[in-house]
Amino acid sequence: MFIVHLLLALALLSGSGSSSNTTVAQQENYKPYLQFTSSEQVLESGLKPFRPSSEIDFSNPNQVEQTVKLLREKHSEIFLSTDFNSEETFDFGGQLKPLNNIPVNVSFDHGPLKIHITKAQLMEASDIPQESQKNISILNQGEISTKINYLDILYSVENTSEENIGFYGLNSVHPNTGDPISSDRNFMRSLLEYNQYDGVVIDNKNYGLVYTDDPNELQSIELVFNKVYDYETGETIAEPMSLIIPLNTEELK
Repeated sequence: MFIVHLLLALALLSGSGSSSNTTVAQQENYKPYLQFTSSEQVLESGLKPFRPSSEIDFSNPNQVEQTVKLLREKHSEIFLSTDFNSEETFDFGGQLKPLNNIPVNVSFDHGPLKIHITKAQLMEASDIPQESQKNISILNQGEISTKINYLDILYSVENTSEENIGFYGLNSVHPNTGDPISSDRNFMRSLLEYNQYDGVVIDNKNYGLVYTDDPNELQSIELVFNKVYDYETGETIAEPMSLIIPLNTEELK
């Protein structure tokens, strides 16, 4: 198993994850690195960030679930009232601006799962409405103002086997600056989050994680992914892995 992951890491280092329209300079700077991760990097708060749907009482949702519902409704309202091709509108109201310009397009195997990352970008949202500020603060577990920087991470999970696989996805993000950010602070979460992949299936995941340190100091992030396990027996199939992604935080001109 170690040799397999080592070969995979070397393949990633060769630049195979770069998109076709990436400039030569960007290709040289963009070298994601896959590696085994230490137990210290796997945050307890990021293991099971969402309650199973079987435990949710939809007639009496808790504060987090109600907040997710309100933000999803705000997202739908904005989506229907604006040009859906616009990249300048924040999902929950206000203006949006990208703070880095390195495209991400990398896939790797994590046990029987294939993880394909299509976005890992530092964004700036401003003029956020008061209602959205309140709701994002609840999910962020910390107050925000009308302007925030946040990491926007998008990836898909594909179960390539016929087996029933368990996987809690992204555990945490470890910037080269400041403290790690647990996935349970994701303000872009859906109301229902699944950790069960029964047979061949594809699932898309989106994370919005508030970043409070100096964006000019952000050079890289490490995405820590939880272990993969047999959903029926609980037996570990693949230990936690992490992907280091270099970032260029120069603003787009």
